[in-house]
Amino acid sequence: MLADQGIGERAASAIAKAIALAMAGFHLYTAFTVPFSPMVQRSVHLAFALSLLFLITPSGPNPGRWDMIVRYAAALCSVFVTIYAAFEFTNPGIFRVIDPTTLDIVNGTLLLGLLLEAARRTAGPSLAIVALIFFVYAFLGPYLPGLLGHPGFDYPTVISSLYIRLEGVFGTATGASATYVYVFVLFGAFMMRMGGGDFFINLAQAIIGTSRGSAAKVSIFASALFATITGTGPANAAAVGVVTIPTMIRSGYAPRVAAALEAAASVGGQITPPIMGASAFIMADLLGIPYFEIAKAAVLPAFLYFVSLFVTADLEAARQGLTGTKREDLPTFGATLRSGWHFLVPVGVLLYFLAIEQISPSRAGAWAIVSFLPVWLVRELTAGRRIQIGQIVEALEESSRSAVMIAAACAIVGVIMNVTDLTGLGLKFTSLILSYSGGTLISLLVLTAIAAILLGTGLPTTATYLIVAILVAPALAKMGVPLLTAHLFVFYFGVISDLTPPTAVSCYVCAGIANENGMRVSFLATRIALPALIVPFMFVYSPALLLQGDPLDILIAGTTTLVGILAVSIALIGYWTTALRPWERVLALIGGALLIFPGLITDGLGVILLAIMTFSSWRRASLRPS
Repeated sequence: MLADQGIGERAASAIAKAIALAMAGFHLYTAFTVPFSPMVQRSVHLAFALSLLFLITPSGPNPGRWDMIVRYAAALCSVFVTIYAAFEFTNPGIFRVIDPTTLDIVNGTLLLGLLLEAARRTAGPSLAIVALIFFVYAFLGPYLPGLLGHPGFDYPTVISSLYIRLEGVFGTATGASATYVYVFVLFGAFMMRMGGGDFFINLAQAIIGTSRGSAAKVSIFASALFATITGTGPANAAAVGVVTIPTMIRSGYAPRVAAALEAAASVGGQITPPIMGASAFIMADLLGIPYFEIAKAAVLPAFLYFVSLFVTADLEAARQGLTGTKREDLPTFGATLRSGWHFLVPVGVLLYFLAIEQISPSRAGAWAIVSFLPVWLVRELTAGRRIQIGQIVEALEESSRSAVMIAAACAIVGVIMNVTDLTGLGLKFTSLILSYSGGTLISLLVLTAIAAILLGTGLPTTATYLIVAILVAPALAKMGVPLLTAHLFVFYFGVISDLTPPTAVSCYVCAGIANENGMRVSFLATRIALPALIVPFMFVYSPALLLQGDPLDILIAGTTTLVGILAVSIALIGYWTTALRPWERVLALIGGALLIFPGLITDGLGVILLAIMTFSSWRRASLRPS
């Protein structure tokens, strides 16, 4: 039996590799040409993703003797039910959703079960349970009171709507996963496999390695650079943290502080252009605007986020008397660029096609990948190294394995979106949250932020964003908030939910590296990121922070918000030129908050309070014996 299991595992591994490579080829082909019709593109994408997912993912930590058979059966069923949709539901004249066949209902039921199990295997039970609750809600409407009630639907209607309509499993979220998202996952895999992670860490060390607290600053800077090729928090934490967290600990940072700083920096990757989290690409589809517009709007908030972390690391180092690394122990800037200049070429190509040519993100990502291969080959040949073709194959395979988790999350969220549309729950939830907000925008924003953080408990960022976007973002729009601003607000807090306890994946990854308690790291990381949590509220009231409006307004808003965030960071750390007294911390906190809120009077009061705090702190520092 053990021998049979070993043969089955090897066969599954070989089949999975072939599927992964075929999946990469399919997406590169459609990125450079034209995607197939929506149903075909999305169903073939899901056929690849689900079959690969079941082949490479066991049912649990201790799979039984039948696990391999179940995995093969699930993979085959996944291919059948998705390819069936590609052939049967592509004719725009069909009315199968109104009069589905028995086979349609059977296949739709199978697909729903496969998606629930795929979500459980990749994201844990939370997402599967949430989707199941929404699915059951479609039948319970007649028995529910008040706003939650609805006429109810029979089983064939619900299943056919989920399976046949493009607003169901094969909806917008799966569409983004099948086009933009996969290509950028592939781009990140190529850069990582060829050594891009090491280059960005070395570049950060060369630029800021000698400053005080340099180990933490390198971690933050490297995570910001790293974000340009991954766009995911846990990936940043795992790849960068394994180097930076031990370095921070050796330099004098407490293990919990080191893990929290890296977790906060890694999560910031999802809000950092040009490659943000998968949710940003889905947002572009939902809003019907170019992805570049979303990336442009996110530039200043991302900058403010990382500056806030930078200041926190610097002040913590000053408070503990930590110094930087000796220049002779660091890589030089020139040598680092000479050895890794080729990693900057595809980033430049990506920015050119996104910002100047403004072609589709999937094609821009594909051109970035293609531009990287020749410069990488030239670099390897001129360095006298042997070309490892296997690295390219491994990058293609790795990208498909990484993309399946996003694909599963996007497809299962399609169930939630479809039920919300079918039952009118979105409109009802909008009315409900508007009534609880009392008609005031700030109350609505606070409720939205809390909803995003609570829903983000145990859910991937993509799922959190989509659920809150369909339930809450319309309420913000009804209060006069522009749609892009409303969706960015929701997206921002969906990302931050990766830091907040109890299920903060990035924090647990970093805690494992630092041998610390994950919950303690999560609480500290949330406190470290706290100043930046004010930014989403501010860009709702001040569109200039999203680079909208007159350049002078953008400059003023950005400057006052930056100073305000720095002041709040100073108050939380309790250190400026010297350790602050309690009343000085209060002045810094109030002054920072006043500067963050737009307005001449609030800005003036904030400057006065910060001037008093700075003078008092500077005077005591100057009188301190040297």
